[in-house]
Amino acid sequence: MEDSSQEDEQILPEEDENTKVIKECLEAFHSKDSICEASIFKTVKKYFNAGGTPEEVVNVLAESFQGIGNLARQLVLWLEFCGENQNETEKMVEDHVKELLEEHFDPRKADTIFSDEGDLPGWLGEMISYPTWRNLFYSLADKHPDCIMLNFTIKLISDAGFTDEISSVSTASQQIDVFSRILKTSIASILTFRGTSLQDIISDLVKLVCSSKHTYFYTIALLHQAAKDKGTGYKLRYLSQELERRARLMGRDTCNITLGMNGAAAYPVIYQALTSMLTLSKNALNSGDVTTIYHLYSSDDPPPVAFLRLPQLFELLIDALYSPSARSRNTEHSDKYIYVLAYGVSVTERWDGEERRSINTKRLEQTINAIEKTHKLAQLDDQQEWFCNIETVFKHLKYPVVSMGIIKYCKQVTLDQSYFKGVSDTVPLHLMLIDEIANNHHLHHDTVLQFLKQLFERTHEHLQELEQIEIRKMIIDRMVHLLCVGHVIPVIQYMRHCLDSETADKSLIRHFASEVMEVTSPPYSQEFITEFLPIARNPDVTSSLRNINESDSISQFIEYCGG
Repeated sequence: MEDSSQEDEQILPEEDENTKVIKECLEAFHSKDSICEASIFKTVKKYFNAGGTPEEVVNVLAESFQGIGNLARQLVLWLEFCGENQNETEKMVEDHVKELLEEHFDPRKADTIFSDEGDLPGWLGEMISYPTWRNLFYSLADKHPDCIMLNFTIKLISDAGFTDEISSVSTASQQIDVFSRILKTSIASILTFRGTSLQDIISDLVKLVCSSKHTYFYTIALLHQAAKDKGTGYKLRYLSQELERRARLMGRDTCNITLGMNGAAAYPVIYQALTSMLTLSKNALNSGDVTTIYHLYSSDDPPPVAFLRLPQLFELLIDALYSPSARSRNTEHSDKYIYVLAYGVSVTERWDGEERRSINTKRLEQTINAIEKTHKLAQLDDQQEWFCNIETVFKHLKYPVVSMGIIKYCKQVTLDQSYFKGVSDTVPLHLMLIDEIANNHHLHHDTVLQFLKQLFERTHEHLQELEQIEIRKMIIDRMVHLLCVGHVIPVIQYMRHCLDSETADKSLIRHFASEVMEVTSPPYSQEFITEFLPIARNPDVTSSLRNINESDSISQFIEYCGG
């Protein structure tokens, strides 16, 4: 009897375990459309190994089958039979499935795929071959950065050759091989880019690079080393500076990394002076530190000029010298500010390895003179004085640093709500200066456009509606001028945005369309056609510009584009 009892005790736990497995499997079989699950074969095998009966599993699977996927497919076929576009109906179903997946996605369950499957699921490899589902994985990866399954999928997508698509996916930075591949692809795209949406590529790269400290440091170190190449070095230095600028805007303190990379740490005095002004918590000039830098660079053996070539430092110096709001600050030190700024933008050096062979200060005095004279004018509110010196001002606007200062000055002056009060048909002085800057400096075009956008979008409550429209027409004329000197697509894109978002009166868009047709002629680039054709075809905008004979410029443009 005792032997029998011991035998039962040894058998019962095993039977209880099998019963538990069967119960779990039956619960899984009872779920809706369980027969369509990828893991169904393993679950059935597990069920049979625990002693389950074939009849029961067949009955349960049959009862739980609803065929939702088949019904959806049949519905799509019916819609196509009724005349609906096949691509549109398939997209509608895919979008709905994407919404459901994003809403109900469980990262913990997703991570069990690897433990349950034991290998890469076949359906995963198939999914990433379709753009729709790749975009789904990108979206889910940003929402669930710690999900192992999603991070592995991002690596699969990168390995499959879609690196250019995942530059904006933050989780890509968690895997060094994926990150390096994306970084290489993005930098190559920037170096060879020949379009107008370069800033979009840089924005995606910034998001990825600034996702963590180690990825930022890794990228800046790589760019610093690659910038030594004489062929593409200047482009990589620009990219490095742009990453630093945008990182600061995102609240990252990049000062120590930047100064460490350019070797400033080997010069403790200037390193201390720069860090005390440029750290994120300060970001302000200090007359004592600027004086220290001035004495160092006016000595017989100045430090390398590269230490001064920091966009952040240039911005602070330009603001101090040209901003009307800074007139009462540090006036007694303005000569030192001017010298440091002029030295940074005009002096060049020739190096042989680690040894400096020569310092070229040929343009230093000219630059100091240009900054000094325009700085003095920026301290005055007397427009008559500006007009008396307009020829000199235009001559000095050929210096890029002076142009940036004048843009800063014009921005603050025109911010005054009363600025356009009493403005006649004559173009104001400050807009004349902006036109001249656009003539002289291709690299300032985007800065000029941003300034004109701010002016265009501002409301002037003290002016009547018709007066405001006339002022905006004047600003549109400045945009058309910018278009004429080469900044074509960004200007048209902005006016098209105003049309699509209905943020500007139709008469203003009409004025723009008319002016553009006045200054352009065939042949038109495909990019120009893509951006301008929707404006030309809009009847609310151009109907009054067209005639019955279709001999007008708008009709001819539409005909050129294929009707």
